[in-house]
Amino acid sequence: MSDDTKIEVLEKRIKELEEKLNFKEKEVDSLKSVFLANISHEIRTPMNAIVGFSSLLKDSEFTAEEKDEFVDEVIKSSSNLTDLIEDVIEVANLQFSKKLQALKDLIVPSMILQDVIEEFQLRKESLYKSQIDLKKRSALDNHAKKFISNPRILRKIMKNLIDNAFKYTKTGSIELDFEYKNNYIEFLVKDTGVGISKERLSLIHENFHKLWQRDGDVLYNGIGIGLSTAKNFIDILGGIIQVQSEEGIGTAFYISIPLQSEFGPLSIDQIDKKDPYHLPS
Repeated sequence: MSDDTKIEVLEKRIKELEEKLNFKEKEVDSLKSVFLANISHEIRTPMNAIVGFSSLLKDSEFTAEEKDEFVDEVIKSSSNLTDLIEDVIEVANLQFSKKLQALKDLIVPSMILQDVIEEFQLRKESLYKSQIDLKKRSALDNHAKKFISNPRILRKIMKNLIDNAFKYTKTGSIELDFEYKNNYIEFLVKDTGVGISKERLSLIHENFHKLWQRDGDVLYNGIGIGLSTAKNFIDILGGIIQVQSEEGIGTAFYISIPLQSEFGPLSIDQIDKKDPYHLPS
C-alpha cells in the first residue's frame, strides 16, 4: 500500500469518526432537551396543585369536607413531587454507581421485601390505591437463607418496581415473591395492571419513555426513568431483568441477582428464560 493510499484510508477513517462523534453529540443534546422538557412539565404539575389547593384552604366559602379533599390533593401532589426528585437524584447518582457496588452485606431477602411492603402499605392511601392488595407469598416467611449483595441498591430496585406497579394498576393486586436458583436468586414483582403492548415492550427500560398511552394521551404521571433506573442498578449488581406482560392482564418483572460475587455478572444463558407473554400463575 502506497503512502498516498494510507493517507486516504486514514482520512476516511477520521471522517467516519468525526461523523460518529457529531451524531453522539446530537444524541446527547437531544436527550438533554427531552429530559429538561419532561422535568419542567412534571415539576410544574404537582407544584401547581400544591399552590392552588393550599390557597383554597384559606377561602371560607368552602366546607370542612371540601377542605379535607384539598388537603388530600396537596398530600398526593407532594408525594408525587418527592418521588420525582428522588428519581432525578438517582439518575444523577448512576455515574457513581461503581462505588456503590462495593458496599455489600449479608441480606435476608424476606426482610427486604417485608420492609418495602410495609412502606407501601402506609403510602397506599396517599396514592389513592388503598383498594390494591399488596402481598407476598406465604413461603417467603420460611426463607431465612442469606446472600451477599448491596442492600441499599436492592431495596431501591424493589421500590422502583413496586411504585411502577402501583402507577399502572387500578384494581387487583401486586404480588412479591423470590426463589433461589442454582447460582442466583430470582425476585418477582407481579401486578394485575394495564399491561404492556408487544411493540412497546422493548422500550420499557429506556429513559423518558411513557409507554402506556391511549389515543396519544399519556394516562399516567412520571418522567419514565423509574424502570431504566432499576435496570441500571440491576446491572450494577451483575443481575438481569426479564419482563412478561399482556395488555389488560398485567405485568411480571423477574430480577435475577448472583448469589455470590465470585460468580461474576450473570448472562442470559445462566438463567431461566421467560416467555414475555406468558404470565406466572
